[in-house]
Amino acid sequence: MSNSDPEENVLNFLSLDLHPGILRANVIARRLESIIREAGEGISNKLYRNTRDAVLRGDYNFLTADDDIARMIGESWHTGRSAESLPARLPDIGVPEDPKALHELWSGLSQSEKADLYHADPFIGNRDGIPQEKRDKYNRSALQTLWERAQEAGDYQRAGNYDEIMKMLYTSERGQPPFYLSYIDDDWRFAFTLDNPDFADNAVILLNPAGIKYPVGYADETMRQIRQAALLVDPRAKTSVTLWGGYDNPRSMVQSVFPQFAEDGAAMARRYHEGLRFTHVGPPSHNTTIGHSYGSVLAGHAAGHGGALNTDELVFIGSWGTGVHNAGELSLTSVTPENTGDHVFATMAPRDSVQLMPKTHGPPPTDPGFGASVFSSGSAPGEYRWNPMDHFATNYLDSSNPAARNIGLIITGHGDMVT
Repeated sequence: MSNSDPEENVLNFLSLDLHPGILRANVIARRLESIIREAGEGISNKLYRNTRDAVLRGDYNFLTADDDIARMIGESWHTGRSAESLPARLPDIGVPEDPKALHELWSGLSQSEKADLYHADPFIGNRDGIPQEKRDKYNRSALQTLWERAQEAGDYQRAGNYDEIMKMLYTSERGQPPFYLSYIDDDWRFAFTLDNPDFADNAVILLNPAGIKYPVGYADETMRQIRQAALLVDPRAKTSVTLWGGYDNPRSMVQSVFPQFAEDGAAMARRYHEGLRFTHVGPPSHNTTIGHSYGSVLAGHAAGHGGALNTDELVFIGSWGTGVHNAGELSLTSVTPENTGDHVFATMAPRDSVQLMPKTHGPPPTDPGFGASVFSSGSAPGEYRWNPMDHFATNYLDSSNPAARNIGLIITGHGDMVT
């Protein structure tokens, strides 16, 4: 099978039943492309959004019957963004949503005034522009409230998830920095931070990929791996790592076909990055944003499509598309446009089976024409030519994988040394 054309024998691989989600994703994407060709390009965005909403409802057969297709096309012409797909807004308690304005206001408030705002909004710790230590304090109280609500409602699955988060937050290993709770709500959105970014030399923001609903295992292992990769390059620098999941992420490879999750989450991702800049103490930290898997689609929408992401480096790992066509469409606020390509990095493990996903998010950033700085990755052991294990973040960040050292170099400001 050719490395240059991973789709050439896609059905041969998928017939092995290693990743039925990728097969279903390809079937849906090809059917949608066929409908768009027949109906016209103008229908594509709304059709994709309505189709996404049908998939979220568990309806995978809506494209098989002509009358369903006609209904979907009709809805696409007459409806826009569905109400449930809009980002949740913060309650209006008389404070600005803009992180800079909120930070300036917060810095001038008395303890009594801050307490009043907390009573007005017990989830005030979710607001970007408040220092991480305070966010953590408020959000731990909010987490306790969410756990109590879940227990009272008999939702033991949700309560168990909150239990796991509490264990991670309150268990600190000797010599290891503490965890901070930077965001939490009752819709499975979260942000966990290892060490305080307000005092870090290097701040890393890992954007949550698809499929992570119970995030503790992924968060604990992956965040520690990222921090260790940075420490191996520069043990004297303080590196903070955030797993940011403050958006409605796809729950499966099938849902990952759709860009609407990233479209809806882009503004919130940008706002979190802005907040980190204004709450930081001392000289500016060196900030790196990592998009793993669907997290790279979120990164592309946050830094592209007219937006700008307040970060110094942008890294795509295991990305089959970013939502933009090339690095020139991305904007990093700390980088001049002509130098963007030098601060956008990408890697793909040779046997990562995600390369077989349909190209609904544009070309992979490892393509030469994309304009990113491509660095090497190794493969996890496996008997198949395409290996789902290759796609795991733990593979890319394993100390034996050259990708881990390259990521450490980027985080610590040595991106010019990646290989």
